[in-house]
Amino acid sequence: MASAAVRNIGAELAFYAVLALALTLVIVAELIQRRDVLKRYTSRNVRTDVLYAVLELSHLEALLVLAPVAASLNAGIDAHLPWLRLDAVAAAPLWLKLVVTLIAADFGAYWLHRWKHAWPVLWQFHKVHHSQSELNVFTRFRFPLLDRLLDMVVLFPIGVITGSATVPLALYLLMVLRSCLEHSGQNWTYGPLGWLIVSPSYHGVHHSDAPEHIDRNFAGVFAIWDRMFGTHVPRGDKPLTYGLHHEKIPQDFLYGQVAPIHGLWKLARAKRAGSTMETAA
Repeated sequence: MASAAVRNIGAELAFYAVLALALTLVIVAELIQRRDVLKRYTSRNVRTDVLYAVLELSHLEALLVLAPVAASLNAGIDAHLPWLRLDAVAAAPLWLKLVVTLIAADFGAYWLHRWKHAWPVLWQFHKVHHSQSELNVFTRFRFPLLDRLLDMVVLFPIGVITGSATVPLALYLLMVLRSCLEHSGQNWTYGPLGWLIVSPSYHGVHHSDAPEHIDRNFAGVFAIWDRMFGTHVPRGDKPLTYGLHHEKIPQDFLYGQVAPIHGLWKLARAKRAGSTMETAA
């Protein structure tokens, strides 16, 4: 138990080191670009993202909600759907399980991401993430609890089927760094590697509020999904602006947590109003 605790503390410290590295790289780039770093990182938008980061890094959501739900799902599968745990996958070499897990999870995340944008009900969970008009390293954390819970529940079967191979710490940290930079607002492309891996420039298009960029570039890790399914669009030469295109959400951390519920309530009210007008007609 003591050795496990030491490993967990080591992984936690490594995570913070990677986060600090990403922040340092981006701030240095912004200083070179002569941006007002102090004004940028003390703005309400960025402070809101920092609050999301603090909540996630405190592990309160995981301990109080996500972990208990995951345990319940696991118990339910063991009791009623044990055949989902494929023996062939469980017996596969670790490296193969890792490759299968990464590809399957990213493929599933791509489609869930598309559904969130296409279906108004699911969009209520995801729109908070897109409400940031000042992309920064901490935007990686701007997800209300209900959106994180939705992701976990919908993608849970993929983890069960593939065996959820434990990701090596070095690879996990590399993915964390990539995710932080992805939301930095920089136009870095990663060169030829950017054709395969989602870069800050690529993901910036997804957050752009330009009409030609809406509902494009959904990929999370492997950009190939967008190219395969027709949702890729190039960045273009114009500077990007970010945020929601058709609505505004207050830059308020507490409201962001209840925004999905408020959005669903407004959808239901609009539907009732439409039904009432049809009846009256």
